[in-house]
Amino acid sequence: MTDNATQREKNGLELRFSELCYQLKSGTNSKASNLILKDTCGELRAGCLTAIMGPSGAGKSSLLNVLAGFKLKGVSGHILLNGQPRELQAFRKMSSYIAQNHVMLSLLTVEETLRVSATLKLPSDTSSEAKQKILEDILDVLSLHSCRQTLVRDISGGEHKRLSIGIELITNPPIMFFDEPTSGLDSVASYQVMCYLQKLAHDGRIVVCVVHQPSSRLMQLFDDILVLAHGEVLYSGTQQEMLPSFHAAGFSCPQYYNPGDFVLEVGSESSNQRCESLIEQNKLKFMQTKSTFKLIVDEQTALIHMDSSSSADTELLRPKEQVGFGCQLRVLMQRHLVTMARDFVSSYRPALALDLILNSYTQIAVQARVFMHVLIALLLGLVYWQIGNDANKIVSNTSCLFFIILFIFSGNAMPSILLCMQDMPVFLREYYNGWYSLRAYYISKLLADMPLQFICPTLFIGIGYFMTGQPPQLERFVMCWSICILTGIIGHFIGVISGSLFKMQLAIFLVPAISIPFLLFSGFFIRLNELSWFLRPICDISFFRYIFEGLIRCIYGYNRGDMACYADFCYYKSSEKFVKDFGMTGDNFSDDLFALLIFLLLLLIAFYLTLHSCIKRAL
Repeated sequence: MTDNATQREKNGLELRFSELCYQLKSGTNSKASNLILKDTCGELRAGCLTAIMGPSGAGKSSLLNVLAGFKLKGVSGHILLNGQPRELQAFRKMSSYIAQNHVMLSLLTVEETLRVSATLKLPSDTSSEAKQKILEDILDVLSLHSCRQTLVRDISGGEHKRLSIGIELITNPPIMFFDEPTSGLDSVASYQVMCYLQKLAHDGRIVVCVVHQPSSRLMQLFDDILVLAHGEVLYSGTQQEMLPSFHAAGFSCPQYYNPGDFVLEVGSESSNQRCESLIEQNKLKFMQTKSTFKLIVDEQTALIHMDSSSSADTELLRPKEQVGFGCQLRVLMQRHLVTMARDFVSSYRPALALDLILNSYTQIAVQARVFMHVLIALLLGLVYWQIGNDANKIVSNTSCLFFIILFIFSGNAMPSILLCMQDMPVFLREYYNGWYSLRAYYISKLLADMPLQFICPTLFIGIGYFMTGQPPQLERFVMCWSICILTGIIGHFIGVISGSLFKMQLAIFLVPAISIPFLLFSGFFIRLNELSWFLRPICDISFFRYIFEGLIRCIYGYNRGDMACYADFCYYKSSEKFVKDFGMTGDNFSDDLFALLIFLLLLLIAFYLTLHSCIKRAL
C-alpha cells in the first residue's frame, strides 16, 4: 500500500468544487423547495485529513453526500477532480463512503467480514495469497488482530468503526468519505479512530469526515477545515490559516479556547453581517476553478432520490461487479448459512437469553422459530389428543386444522419482518458498492431461506399430525405436509415483502390486517356456497381458501370412509358427508396445490420487484 500511496502523492489528487448548490424539492410542487447548500466552494487535498464542521442543520452531511456522488438530483455547480469534470462512474470506483451507522452482519467474525469483502470487491484473477496479504495488512494497520476471530456483535464501538474502515480499504481507495466517524464513541475511542484516519490521509489519500463538535485534542489531528453554516461555507483551507481568516472578519478566538467550539459559535451566528465577509472571501478564493462544465439540476439520476425507472441509470451509479455470478452466489449462500447456523447455536446460551429478547430482534429468527414450532405442536397435540378419527369430534378437529394454518402462516410471516431490519441496509450498501448483482442476491436469498422454511413446518406437522390422531397413512401425511410447507413459504415471503417496503411498526400492522380478510373467505367461518354472489369471487383470490380446502381434502377426502363413533349418534360418521356439507367434494387436491403454487410464483415476482424498488427508493 505504501507504493500506491507514494504514487498518489506524486499525482497530487485534488477535488475542488465551487458554486455548488443542493435544492431539496418538496413533493410535486417545484416552487416549494429547500435550498440546503448555497453556492458552496471548497477544496479537498490528497495527504490531508479534512474535517467538515458546522452547527446542526448546516448541511454537513448533505455536502458530504453530494461530493461523494450519493446525491445528484437537485444539484448544480462545478465539481472538478484534478481540474477535470468529475465522471461519476469512474469517481465511484476510486472513492468509498462510510456512513455514520455502517450496518454489518453481526454473526460473522471480523476476519470473515473482511474476507467476504475481499472476495467480492477484488478482481476474480486476484490470487488467494494476495487477498490474504491485503487482509493481514488491514488488520495490522487498524490494530484488529486481537479481535479477528470475534463476532461483529461482540466487538467494541471503536473496533466496529475501524472494521467499517477496513471493509473499504480492501480496494485501497484514494478518496474516502466518513459521516461522523466518532459518533457514539467515548473520547479515547474517538481519538484512536481519528488517528487511523489521519494515517490514511497522510499516506496520500483524500480523507474527508463530518465531525459535529471535536475536542481540542481531535482538532490537532486535522490538516484542513471546512466550516459550514446554514448551507454556506464560511471557511475552507488549512487549519493554520483558519483563525487568522476569522480574525480578519472581526471574530477573535479567545486564548486557550478550542478552535472547534469557536467556529461552531460563529457559525451559529452566521446571520450576523460580519459573516458575509467570510463567505465572500472564501468564494473569491475558489472562483478561478470555474470550468465550462456545469452539472445541471435534474441532469442525472440521483442515488438516494431516484426518479428514473431505467436500469441503465441505476447501473451508472454503482461500480461493476468484480467477480462472476457463480462466485457471488457461492459467497452469499455461504455467508447466509453461516449466520443462520450461528444464530441457532448462540441463541441457546443462557447468558444471552435476556439480551436477545430485549435488544436483538434478528437473533430470534432461527432458534425461537424452531423452538416455538416444537412447543406449540406439543401443546396442540395435548389439547386435541387423538381426536382425528373420532366422528363425534370432527368439528373440533376442523378447528385443529385451521389452527395449524394460522400458526404456520403467522409463525413464518412475523419473524420474517424482523429479518429485514438488518438484511436490507446491508444489501443496499453492498449492492451500490458493486459487490454483487441483484440477481445473485435474490437467488441466494431464496435458496438460503429454504432450509428454515422446510424445517419449521415439518417439525410442527410431524409432531401435531400424529399426536392429534390424524389418519396414519403416508400419502395423506405427505399431502398435509406439502400444504404446510407452502403455507410457511407464502407467509415468509409476505413478511419479507412487507418488512422491505414498510417500517417495522407499519409492517407488523399490515400483515395481519391484510391477512384477516382473506381468512374470512377461507371457508372455515362461513361456507363458500352460503356467501352472497358478489362476494364469492373474493374466495378465488384467497390463498387461505386453497390451504384450508387442501387440508380438508387430504384428511377427509379420497374415500376415507366411515370414522369411529364413540357416542350414541354421530352425524358426521361418514367423512364423505362432512366434505360434501363443507362444499369441498371431489378429490381435487392437485387443484388446490396448483393454486398455491401460482400464489407462490406471484410472491416470488413481487419479492424481486420489492428489492428493485428498495434499490431505487433509498439507501
